[in-house]
This record gives sequence, structure tokens and C-alpha cells, in this order.
Amino acid sequence: MRIANLKKAMWGLMAFASTLVCVMDCYPLIPAVYGVYCLSNARTIIFYIGLIIGMGYFISIPSICKYLFIIAVICFGVRLFVRKSNKNGCLTTAVVAACATAVMNLTVAFIGRPDTDEIVLAVAESLVVFSAAFALCRACEYLRAFGHDENPVMAGLLPDREEAFATAVSGLSGIISTANVMAVKCTADKIPDESEKIQLEVTGRLCACCEGCSVCWTSGASISDSIKMLADAVRNRMKTEEIVQNRYVEGCPHYTRMVEAATEAFARIELNEAWYRRLTENRRVIAAQLDAMAELMEGWCRAEKCIDKKRRLRLSRVYVYTKEAGIQVENVHIYENVRQQICIKADVCTKADGGIEISRYVQSVSRAMGMKLRQAQGTVSIISNERTSIVLYEENQFYALSGVATKKKTGSQANGDSCSMLQLDDGMYHVCVSDGMGSGKQAQAESTLVVDLLEKLLEAGFSRESALKLMNSAMVISAGEESYSTVDFATIDMYTGELELAKTGAAPSFIKSGKQVSVIENESLPAGVDVWQEGKHSKNTLQSGDFLVMVTDGVLEYLHVKDRQGKLMDIIAGVKSDNAGVLAQEILDRVLLDTGGYAMDDMTVVAIGIWEK
Repeated sequence: MRIANLKKAMWGLMAFASTLVCVMDCYPLIPAVYGVYCLSNARTIIFYIGLIIGMGYFISIPSICKYLFIIAVICFGVRLFVRKSNKNGCLTTAVVAACATAVMNLTVAFIGRPDTDEIVLAVAESLVVFSAAFALCRACEYLRAFGHDENPVMAGLLPDREEAFATAVSGLSGIISTANVMAVKCTADKIPDESEKIQLEVTGRLCACCEGCSVCWTSGASISDSIKMLADAVRNRMKTEEIVQNRYVEGCPHYTRMVEAATEAFARIELNEAWYRRLTENRRVIAAQLDAMAELMEGWCRAEKCIDKKRRLRLSRVYVYTKEAGIQVENVHIYENVRQQICIKADVCTKADGGIEISRYVQSVSRAMGMKLRQAQGTVSIISNERTSIVLYEENQFYALSGVATKKKTGSQANGDSCSMLQLDDGMYHVCVSDGMGSGKQAQAESTLVVDLLEKLLEAGFSRESALKLMNSAMVISAGEESYSTVDFATIDMYTGELELAKTGAAPSFIKSGKQVSVIENESLPAGVDVWQEGKHSKNTLQSGDFLVMVTDGVLEYLHVKDRQGKLMDIIAGVKSDNAGVLAQEILDRVLLDTGGYAMDDMTVVAIGIWEK
């Protein structure tokens, strides 16, 4: 309330002060200040009170009539302009004020006897009104935009709460991982314990109920050692007939039943061990998934920070330039990510009939920020009168084009390889190539599952490392039988050209730079083998015109030469096309020439080229 009253008082003081400046019996600040008042859409009687008081004290009656007429023309002109075109521009307001002043002065001059000095004075006053109105309008726009201090709306928890929550989740993962230290595996080292369990089971079920128990266990023969030998034979998976024939326990009338009881006990122990191993593995999977969730939350805390206070002048220019373009913006905030790229989020609408193209908004904000920007994927193409949120990102330095060439295994029903290319708004270009175990529809389903899961995780905001961990743990827990997939995962930063390649059991990849070809290879197990399995990472930097070539095992393993990698590098270097699709297809065609056109395994070649914008 106090701020609103202070603004009204300021308008009144500005109106009164405009009547104090007199230049050769002219008061150019009166139309200039009134133009600013109309442009601001302010509504206060205090402005008119201050204006009337100042004019009554300092201005003659003829001049009062003149400036009242100019004020009326400015009011009509500015209001009409705003209503017709939805533009509230400083330049137009200044032109309206100057034209109204010029028309009035020239009309008064020509009604009487026109004098050269009077005409010059009229034009000079109009120019002063134009300059003052434009300067005051622009200054007020910047001050009003500079005063915007909305707090950015943060999704989810508060940053400190998110960090604490991430720490708690990470600690929970550590507790679950520690519990796995107590896991017992069914290995040869545990045979004595299991033999003892079998021995206790047999004696408890048969010997304890036998009438001759006291005779057997008090005789000179060691019945305990005999039953242990029987348990060891069962544990070593000896056939039941052989165990019965060997008569490990001499003189026992229930020996056949003893063998059956020992076999049943071992089967039960083995089943319990299998379930315990499965429980242990599930604990490890849960721990890995909690680790990934903790990394995601920590990434959210570090992902973007609001820098409105550092860029307050830029922020005020956004308000001014978008307003001049006829676009109304609210809740404008500037963010900076960990890689120091700029992101601008705002609520946008317009009152113009038919709407305004998004390109005009992008151009206005780019001019205000002093950098080239681009809209996020899926952004509306037309800004209408319905308020919508629009996100703009700093423009990339590079863009990528990709091509894929595939051939299924000869005689197979489907190609077991899958690939995906994904461009995210943060400027990261992701490429995933997966080779399912074997060939056919089952291998295709496995590799497609891997690719789709990684895409969904990346789109949901997970980092590359977290997405790979979650995908691997999901493969481990969902695999009822041995079903693994290789993962060749590349990420290219479209701002810097930096390439990071993560390989999980995948074939080597190649970088083609002009006529030079280099190889990237890392040996690791496929996804789904071990929950703690992590892909091998390597980093490189791509230049404009470079290509990344990713292949599956079927392309490389069946070349009829000793040095397969060298052969494939020669093939890649020999293709002269700068088209990614042509490059991938020619590589595959030349490989097939070497194999006689016969595909011993599923073949996939993916080529990605980057160019500077």
C-alpha cells in the first residue's frame, strides 16, 4: 500500500516539475511527461492535480490552452495506438507527442502571421518533446523492468531439502549394500557346512526314531563318519543307485530311506541357497537404483541456478524489447547450468489479433540478452492471448546429422540390433547402439528394451551415468535366463564438440577426421551380467566435419582378414562422402563385399557428423 501511494506521489511530482522547465516560453516537458504517463497505463488523479497546480502558477492562459489541447491529442493518440496494435513502444509515444506539439504550434503560427522564427521555434520544440519523451519513456521502462523481483518457482523440494534427501537416499543404499556382506553362496567352500546340515537332517528324521539307534551309535564303528560320507556323496551329485550300492552305512536297516532323506535335504538346502542368492542380488539392484536416484537429486541441486541478480540489466531489457514487439511477459528468469549455458524461462502472451510468431519473441529476447537463442523443442509456433510458458536456450555452436545402415543375419527373421538418436534441449546429442544376445526377435526385443529405457530416462532428466546404471540394474533383475545386451552410448556436447563414449560390452568405434581414422575400444561385460557393471568411458573432442562411426559386432568380427580393425579403418577412410547416411551405407556395402554378401550376424553401422552453424 505504501509503495502504491509513493508511486502516485511521484507521478504528481513529475507532473508539477514538468511545468517548471521553460525554454523561450515553451514547456516541452509537459507533453513529454504526459506521454510517459499514458504509456505507463497509470491511473491516478494526483498526476492531474500536480499538473493543474503547476500550470496555474507558472504558465499563461494561452499556453495552458495550447498544452491542454496537446495533452488531449496525446491521450487520444497513445490510447488508440495501444488498442489497435497492442504495441506500447517508446518510439511511437514520442512521435505522437512530438507530432501533436508540432501541429498545434504550426497551426497557431499560420493562423496569425507566420514568422520564420516562430516556425523554427515550433519545430525545435517538437524535436525537444520527441527527445525528452523517448528518453523518459525508455528510462521508465527500464526502471519498471529493473524493479521486477519475482522469485523463481522451483519444482519439487527446496534446494537444501533436495540435497539432504539425496544424502539420505545414498546412505540407505550403503546400508542395503552392507547387508550383502552376509550373503552365503553355494560354493565348494561351503560343502562341510552343507554336509553337516544333511547329516543332522538324516539323523533327526531316521536315527532318532529308530529302535537300534543306541546300538549303532554306541558300537565301535563311527556311524557319524559313515553318514558324513553319505552326505558328501549326495552333495557331489552321485547317482542314487550308486550311493545305495556303496552302502556307506553298514548294517543300517533303513539305509535306502536314509539315502532318500539325504537327497531331499540337499535339494531343499540347494533351493534355499538359490533363493538367498536371488535375494542378495535383488538387494544389490535396489542399492544401485537408490544410488542412481541420489545422483539424480544431487544433479537437480547443481543443474541450474537463477542469476537474475547478476543479469538484472539484461532482464530489464527483456521486458522492454518484448513489450516493443507487442508481447507481454511475466515471471521472466535467467538460469545458468553447470556448463555455464544460459536458459530463459517466461510466461508469455499477446493481445494481437491472430497472435504473434514465436520467432519475433526469440529475436526480441536474443537482442535483449546480446546472444543468439533458440526455443525448446515442442514450443508453440504462435503466441496467442492465452498465457503459456516458453523456455529459450543459448544457441548451439554445432549441429549433428546422422545416418544408419543395417542388415539382419542371413536367414534370421529380425535384426537383433537397435539404435537411437536423441537431441535434448540442453544441447546434448545422445546416440545409443545396442546388440541383443544372439539374433532374431528375442534379441531384437532385448536391444529395443535397452534403447527405449535409456531414451525415457534421459528425457526424464537423468544423467548419462544414472541412466546407464538404472538400465543395467533393470536388465539384471528382469533377466529370468541368460539374456544380455551390449550398449554403445555416445554423448556429444553441441556447444563444445566434446564426445564422451561409454561402452558396455560393445564393439570398437571410430572417429573419422578428414582422411585420418582413429579407433576407440574398451573391453567390458555386456549389460545385465552384473549389477555393479559400469561401462568404460573415453573422451574426445570433435571438430566441424568430423564423423563418429559406431558398429555392432557383426560388422567387425567376420571380415576375412587378420587385422579386422585395420581393415575397417581403411574402409572408413576410403569413403569420401560428407553425407552421414551415405557414409554408413557405403561402409556396410564394402564390408559385405569382403564377406561375399553373407551376413553371419546382425550388422548395424551408425555415422554421426557434426558441423559448425
